[in-house]
Amino acid sequence: VLVSGFILMKMMGDSQFMKLYQESLNRLSSETVEYVRGIQVVKLFGNRLQSFQAMKDAIESYAKYAYEYSLSCKTPYVLYQLVFLGLIPILAIPLSFVLTKETNPEKLLIELIMIFFLDGVISVSFMKIMWSSMYVFNANYAIEQLEALYDKMQEDSLPYGEEEQFPNYRISFQNVGFSYGEKKVLEHLSFSLEEGKSYALVGHSGSGKSTVAKLLSGFYKVDSGSITIGGKPIESYSKTALCHAIAFVFQDCKLFHKSIYENVLLGKPEASKDEVLHALELAGCKEILSRFPEGEHTLIGAKGVYLSGGEKQRIAIARAILKDAPIVILDEASASIDADQEYALQNAFKNLIQGKTVIMIAHRLSSIQGLHEILVLEHGTVIERGGSTELLSEDSTYKKLWELYQSTEDWRIHA
Repeated sequence: VLVSGFILMKMMGDSQFMKLYQESLNRLSSETVEYVRGIQVVKLFGNRLQSFQAMKDAIESYAKYAYEYSLSCKTPYVLYQLVFLGLIPILAIPLSFVLTKETNPEKLLIELIMIFFLDGVISVSFMKIMWSSMYVFNANYAIEQLEALYDKMQEDSLPYGEEEQFPNYRISFQNVGFSYGEKKVLEHLSFSLEEGKSYALVGHSGSGKSTVAKLLSGFYKVDSGSITIGGKPIESYSKTALCHAIAFVFQDCKLFHKSIYENVLLGKPEASKDEVLHALELAGCKEILSRFPEGEHTLIGAKGVYLSGGEKQRIAIARAILKDAPIVILDEASASIDADQEYALQNAFKNLIQGKTVIMIAHRLSSIQGLHEILVLEHGTVIERGGSTELLSEDSTYKKLWELYQSTEDWRIHA
């Protein structure tokens, strides 16, 4: 038994090697998924060889570790089979005779049959133990990865307090600094937003617009400085209070594999059916519901149910309208949409932001003309602030962005 146990331990491999093996398997899985997801783009642009290289490298890496593991198992497995299928049966007859001193042939035969039977049972049991140990190792590896992810999330997450009530909804960033790893995104960022007014954040890609919204929502904690709502740091409020105070409409709206009604109801789980339908109407979703026989009970993701990006965002806006949070953060869709969709979205935005403190992360400058103020970000700090007319009358960065935007619109028209 001890010899067999030692052989099985050798077959399982050392923990460091098995960790490398598991990492190569994970990489193969992720690269395969990435390649399959992007296969349409690969075909369209004829970039098959370059795009396949990462997947090919992952396959070769996994094949290398799988081959080495198979080789490491070869000798121990052969020895294991010899011990249980060869050595034990050979030794069983003389050992049985010597140890039991049994001379009756019938009893001796029964003993031998029992030995052979137990030999097979023990052999199979040891193999099951080995495979179970492999599963345990894989489970432990997965747990380690999850714990590392959880620790990272805990490290980055905002520490919440116990305050439940907001004195008001005036927002202030005071000398805020933030980094993604080694990359500095915001530095000495300071500005204030008055309650009940609407603001647009504009700037070049990477200027920190989306980061500002995520920090205000409590997705991350700041490296330096402070963010306050109603004169109190956001970390002084409870998680529930902060969640109820802010509605976030993402650029890439996440809709779950549920009905349209259930997706909207997430904004306010205790809402009545009339409230949900009213929110859908304010978000301009009646036309969407009319396309499907089951209306608001249409299952998103079901066969034949296709929603465009603009339609998904309108459903997300309905969810935010139902939530009725005093602070609204809009990450405007950057993709081009047709005139009908843009008109419907703008109407939905207007119904959502009435009487709210609004921050819009703007990608299309045509959509922000009716807002109270525009904040221009560059290199993680506010460099300009004012109304659209005011900023266009100056030699400002905003004016240059506007001219670039207009030139791209002209190019689309003439193209």
